[in-house]
Amino acid sequence: MVIKGLYTSVDAVILLGNFNERKFSKKDIDNINQLSLFLSVVLENSILNQLLNKEMLSLDMMPPESSSKDDIKRWVFYNLNKIMELTKSKAVSFVFPDYNLYSFVCKDNSLNFINFKKTERVRGTLTYRVFEMGLRGPVVFRYKLSQSIECLNNIKDKLGIENVLIVPVWENGKLLSVIGYGYLHDYKFSIYDVNFVRLLAKRLTRFIRTVKEFSYLLNIISSSEKEIINSFILTIEMRDVYTKGHSQRVAYYARKIAQALGFSKEFVEKVYIAGLLHDIGKISIPDAILLKPDRLSRVEYEMIKYHSVMSYEIVRQFKSLKNLKEIAKMVRHHHERCDGNGYPDKLLCKNITKGARILAIADVFDALTTSRPYRKSFSKEDAIKIMAEDKGHLDEKIFSKVKNVLLESYAEAEKLVKDSLIPKVFDDYKRRFSNIDPLTGILNRSALLKSIDSMIDRGDSFKLYMVDVKNMDLINIRCGNKVGDMILVKTAEILKEAEKYSVVSIGRFGGDSFILIKSSKGHDKSSKELKMFLENLSKRLKDSCDAGVLPKKIAFTVVSVDSSEAATSSELIFLLRKRKKVLSGEA
Repeated sequence: MVIKGLYTSVDAVILLGNFNERKFSKKDIDNINQLSLFLSVVLENSILNQLLNKEMLSLDMMPPESSSKDDIKRWVFYNLNKIMELTKSKAVSFVFPDYNLYSFVCKDNSLNFINFKKTERVRGTLTYRVFEMGLRGPVVFRYKLSQSIECLNNIKDKLGIENVLIVPVWENGKLLSVIGYGYLHDYKFSIYDVNFVRLLAKRLTRFIRTVKEFSYLLNIISSSEKEIINSFILTIEMRDVYTKGHSQRVAYYARKIAQALGFSKEFVEKVYIAGLLHDIGKISIPDAILLKPDRLSRVEYEMIKYHSVMSYEIVRQFKSLKNLKEIAKMVRHHHERCDGNGYPDKLLCKNITKGARILAIADVFDALTTSRPYRKSFSKEDAIKIMAEDKGHLDEKIFSKVKNVLLESYAEAEKLVKDSLIPKVFDDYKRRFSNIDPLTGILNRSALLKSIDSMIDRGDSFKLYMVDVKNMDLINIRCGNKVGDMILVKTAEILKEAEKYSVVSIGRFGGDSFILIKSSKGHDKSSKELKMFLENLSKRLKDSCDAGVLPKKIAFTVVSVDSSEAATSSELIFLLRKRKKVLSGEA
């Protein structure tokens, strides 16, 4: 007896023999037919499973690289084309409304689309119509029998498709997605076709659901990275309190500029993130350079310039940041100039990304309106004027459009300092500590010069005294650096007592030199008392130390200069040094 394949082209023959003379009865034949049907189903199911497994292996579907729309689009387009090839169909449509994914691809690419929102075009597809109907099982639409369906007429006219197989994917009583396959001719769909396309639809659905979970994990990672970013910014601010809030303000200005120029939300967010991260590379700059209160030397400036490259390299490591390369480029090039004289790559304006040009404007404006150890802050109006006069630096077209944006955003940006990551107590402590000489505990050179400059600016009358330990190098050689350091510390402790003689500031100016700033507002009596105090400095030092600790002979050179003798702190210091050399016989 022949066993005919129900859904495949596979046929089989079963031979039944009767050794008796009795003929097969009608009942026997009915039983044999039932047996034939049972065997055909069992055999065919086995063959179908083998074929399906083989086909699914050939599909080799992998999850998308990320949850970004661009990656999802590429992934869906690639896999639908592969499915179209495997099913030998003319077109494939897939809708997954819960995840806002609607797609259609065809052989000639004439009607391709992958949308992330429900458009009229999406609503007009047969696949979406079936989803709205909530059909439970596979259904076949044939053009000859369903010409009243408008969407079927459309694909017949445009693609020649006459037969469509629609397969819904249900899970736990809920319709998740629907996939549809279109064919040109009167295609006879087998159970194999239905099972195969159902498996494909389930696999597509499962991977897209996985992507959402993947996206959720990315959000968790992104939150962690925000904490890491804040930690980096905190570290930089803790090292250099004069730039407190700088990164947040630059990010704020950059966002406002990008919004005013009409850029997309995605671009605005990129610029904002780049603003937060633009100086992150300063973590690699030594404190001696980063915290230097004076103008930098040429070599020091070259080292500072390297921070933009370091920022770029650090940002590149934040793998879960969307559009990582674009943000990294903004960070790298925020110090480029439109005339090609910027750093690190000396790019001309046309080669600098718009994000970096926006960042440069925000960075310069905040730098000018913020105080530095070597200068006071400019007003927002003066800052705009300086930026306008600095030809060749900024993108003039962008700057001309956003000058008012900067002026209007200034007050709000200043409030960000209050929300800075550094606690105020630490801020004040750090600022004070940065002015102190670590060995002696009195003012350091930069703080001392700043005090002198402030008094000159106010028009105060004062007198400078330079107290220099004689033969300090020889003391260090003969007695050791430990003794030398002790002499400097003890000298500083004694000099602090001079405050009762109208001395307003005491600081260590060099290795073995101290400077006292005495206000001239006091009476002549305090000047005479201070002179006597300094003349007895050697004796006071010896009395404060144990016998035999100090060298037998220790002395000080003391010279002075009046504020009326020069116009600047540098000139006053020059006069002190000159008089010291004369007194020491070095001139």
